[in-house]
Amino acid sequence: MATNDINSLAPTSSGTDVGGTNKTAIKEKVSDMASHAKTTAAEWGRSASTAVDRNMKSAAGALENTASALRERVPATGKVNELATATADKIENTARYLREHDTRDMVAGVETLVRRNPGASLCAALAVGFLIGTAMRKDKEY
Repeated sequence: MATNDINSLAPTSSGTDVGGTNKTAIKEKVSDMASHAKTTAAEWGRSASTAVDRNMKSAAGALENTASALRERVPATGKVNELATATADKIENTARYLREHDTRDMVAGVETLVRRNPGASLCAALAVGFLIGTAMRKDKEY
């Protein structure tokens, strides 16, 4: 019967060697396992970041198409034209931001915003949490 790696490394009550290993070997094994977990998490994070960046570029294209369609479908003059033009400009600015920045830039921006406005950030986080909680509770009712 195969023994578990951790059990084979377990010291006796006297702290002496068991099977040719000691406490140092256990620490090295745990350190190796932690290092492997850290490397795996970093690789997963990089691949997730790449996927998010790719999806942001697609979203930027969709936003640009939306802004163009909005500009084409509004009357030439009037209040509706002003509102539609302002909205299209903001949509295009958002698309430009998504094209020019990656996830690292965005995370850094959010960190800066939170540091500058901790109270407002906390309120926003609470509001988002409340909305998510409400949405999840309603999903369970159906």
